[in-house]
Amino acid sequence: MVPARNTVHLFEVGAADAARLDDLDGVRAVLAEVVEGAGLTPLGETSHRFQPQGLSIAVLLAESHIAVHTWPEQGTAYVTLTTCREPDADFTARTVALLRERFGAVAVDVRELR
Repeated sequence: MVPARNTVHLFEVGAADAARLDDLDGVRAVLAEVVEGAGLTPLGETSHRFQPQGLSIAVLLAESHIAVHTWPEQGTAYVTLTTCREPDADFTARTVALLRERFGAVAVDVRELR
């Protein structure tokens, strides 16, 4: 078996504010806060706006990548961070609080894959 090289953090956002989930600049800012909070290094970004709503944004990191996919009409989003650098012990709790606040979400569930 090949040893794990990355950890995947999956944040499932639920019952969030539709307008916030469809705000390209706002969602970009949230990703930037997550990246900064994890002490990671952004290298580049690509994004796509769906019609009539919804966003996908991916940021390439020196340590792997982070992506978000939003469904404003359902009030949901997925934020996935794949990284070879383990964030500090408070990262998950801080990120859950950040996503709840910035997206006006009622729930943020977390899964980690190693």
